[in-house]
Amino acid sequence: MIRNVSIENFKSILNDSFELGRVNVFIGENGSGKTNILEALGMVGAGLDRKLDVESLYHKGVRVSKPNLTVSSFLNFPGKEIIKIGTTTSGEEPYPLSFQFRSIEENDINSSWYLDIVFKKEMGETPEKDKIKELGGFLQKYLGFPASNVIIPAAPFNQLGNSLLDLINLTFSGAKKGALPPKYPLTDFLIYAFETQALRGITSESKRSPLGIHGEGLDVLINSLDKEAKLKLLEHDYLISWLKEFFIDEGDQLKFEGHKLGRSTSRLYFKDQFMRRNNNVFSAENANEGALHVLGYLALFLSKQTPNMFAIDNIENGLNPKVCRELIKALAKLAEENNKQVLITTHNPAVLDGLNLHDDEQRLFVVYRNQDGHSKTKRIQMKPETSEGNLKLSEMWMRGYLGGIPTNF
Repeated sequence: MIRNVSIENFKSILNDSFELGRVNVFIGENGSGKTNILEALGMVGAGLDRKLDVESLYHKGVRVSKPNLTVSSFLNFPGKEIIKIGTTTSGEEPYPLSFQFRSIEENDINSSWYLDIVFKKEMGETPEKDKIKELGGFLQKYLGFPASNVIIPAAPFNQLGNSLLDLINLTFSGAKKGALPPKYPLTDFLIYAFETQALRGITSESKRSPLGIHGEGLDVLINSLDKEAKLKLLEHDYLISWLKEFFIDEGDQLKFEGHKLGRSTSRLYFKDQFMRRNNNVFSAENANEGALHVLGYLALFLSKQTPNMFAIDNIENGLNPKVCRELIKALAKLAEENNKQVLITTHNPAVLDGLNLHDDEQRLFVVYRNQDGHSKTKRIQMKPETSEGNLKLSEMWMRGYLGGIPTNF
């Protein structure tokens, strides 16, 4: 998992850092920079995937803009051209890496980016040829770079005491194609922002498979779950009160019986327990949005084909507050069981009540803009002391004890 993250010169984030758990929820007022945090990691994922062109960034879930609007642009602060994103992983090899992005054409709105990866490790007085060998082994094993694609700089090693191994010019652009194996946790990182029409199978813009970033292919994802995952999905049917059953019509035969008259390509169908047995089947295009969002999030955490690390932007869309609370509880448990790490943004206070802050792997962050407009994060580890009794986290947020709400009106 990714543990430490630092971001410099990316959109509203001039300089910020934080430590992640397994389930991470970010709150804050509109425009505070929550989504920018997700997109910074999306940039790293796109870079490791060797796809830094505009369209590839879009399909990672990153809002694209011309380079001089992607780098920070603050009053009284000189502009910089390089975006720096640092990460450190947990596990046997907790190497710190710095990902540095430079635009190819600063004023070209269709331009791509260059990525420089800076890798440092204490090497002592190891001979240079052995350093190069270890560097190549690291790149292959840890980042998944094929040996043929590694460019070793002519002078890659820090000369200060000859103790640091630096890779400064492993550079490639979005023009180079071909995905790399998802060795590093961020390689296949995606930002999901489910849209009801996509979940219904009416729109299909994302190129990701089996599940697009807007929810395209929900029926395909559910159908691809193994038997154990499907049973686990069924255990959460309590989150949809009217649900009797859902199923996939693999042959799409129900379409020809008049159950799907619109433009949906989804083969996901539902049965309503309150309707007559001979007339209780309807397609995803007729299902309520809450049921589709709930199934989408559960399948996202249960599937072996979805990324091990991903983000969900505005998880509350289409969901009742109580469903939000119970869904977060369920997803936190599924994340641990299925080795998923997630960053979640929300504007619904009820989401906070589904978190267990006594579990260090469940973390709550407030994102805010300081007096200069820079986005900053602050972790909430314990409930603040108040004179109003034992308030829920949702109540504390709404009353201003946690921050992350507008103060200008």
